[in-house]
Amino acid sequence: MTHKSAADAGDGGAPDLRLVAGGNGAGKLTAKQQGFVNSILAGANQVTAYKENYSTDGMANKTCWEAASRLFANSKVSARIKAGQRRQEEVAVHSGAALRLHVERELFGMTTNADSDQARLRALELLGKLEKVGAFSERVEQVTNDLTPEELKSKIESKLRTFFEKTA
Repeated sequence: MTHKSAADAGDGGAPDLRLVAGGNGAGKLTAKQQGFVNSILAGANQVTAYKENYSTDGMANKTCWEAASRLFANSKVSARIKAGQRRQEEVAVHSGAALRLHVERELFGMTTNADSDQARLRALELLGKLEKVGAFSERVEQVTNDLTPEELKSKIESKLRTFFEKTA
């Protein structure tokens, strides 16, 4: 795209050329790379993010893992992921809900990428204890008795009468 400045408008000099958008210059990512970054920032692991954004038909799992690892290690991609994670962390500090989401994502990531089985198991345990999951929470039912003994006796007799009338 060419633009002439007001000073060059009538003198026949060289046009003022500027790149206004596009290209693959320093810091720019391809659409697929940006999709990979977005998937990672949304909580996907490397292979899932790779498969969501690249054609992997006919690729062995090992090849997908290697390609995803290379892409994740790409300096432009990793810089963009780190910048996105910093933005997410800044938002998380300002919002309790976002902070809980951040903890959930980190724990979920640890369940699939932990260095040891012990760390993975601990992350799974902590995820299970979250209020949303409630896998390990005790549920206690509290019964309140607002009836007098006479009212309770009458209610039981009524229910028993109804039951025996139906079965007879």
